[in-house]
Amino acid sequence: MSEEGYVTAVDVKNHALCPKITYFVHVLHLKERVTEAMEYGREVHEQAPLELITSRLKPVKVLRNLELVDRQLRLKGKVDTLVVTAAGEYVPFEVKWSDPDPSGGAQPHHKAQMAAYAMLVDRAFNTTVKRAIIYYARAGKLVQVPITHQLKKHVKEMVEQIAQLVKSEEEPLVKQSPSKCINCGYQAICQATPQPPRHIKLKQEPRVV
Repeated sequence: MSEEGYVTAVDVKNHALCPKITYFVHVLHLKERVTEAMEYGREVHEQAPLELITSRLKPVKVLRNLELVDRQLRLKGKVDTLVVTAAGEYVPFEVKWSDPDPSGGAQPHHKAQMAAYAMLVDRAFNTTVKRAIIYYARAGKLVQVPITHQLKKHVKEMVEQIAQLVKSEEEPLVKQSPSKCINCGYQAICQATPQPPRHIKLKQEPRVV
C-alpha cells in the first residue's frame, strides 16, 4: 500500500500469488531479494515488443507508462501500455518474463493485476475494458485475459483483504506450494506451513502360514 492508503495493482498481483508477500512488504517492510532472473525479466519488461500487439489490434493510439489513481476504488497503478483501437476499445498490455498457466491461459495472479489495471482504465476514460493482453516472453506467447465482472469483484475483495491485513499486522497462515515458492525472493525468511505428505496405501502381501 502507498502512504496515502492506496493499494497498487502490483500489491493485488502479489496478494493473489501469496498473502505472505503483503505481510512481508507492508507490515515488516522487507525488500525482496533480487535474483538474476528477476533482473533479466525487468530488461525484457522494459523492451516491450509493441509490434506484436499493434499488428493485431491496429491501434489509433498507444499510451505508455500511464499512472492512474482512483480514490473510490482505493486503487492505483502504472499501466505499461494501453492500446486504443479504431473502434474505441481500450486494451491494457503487459509483458511478463515467465510462462503461461499450464492450461495455456494467464496465470491467476497476472489476471488479477490486469483486472486492477482495467478497473482503473474504466474510471479514468469512462469506458469498459473487456480484455487485456499479456505477452509471456519466455514462452513467446500472447495470452488474452477476459475482464469479467467476477474477476473485478475478486480484485475488490483483495483490496479489502490487503487493507485489513496491513491494519491488523497479523501474519497470514499459508501452506507451501512448490510451484509458487521456488522462485520467491522471500523464500529464505518465510515459514510457510509445509504441505502435508501424501499417504500412499501399499498393497499388502498375503501372509504365508
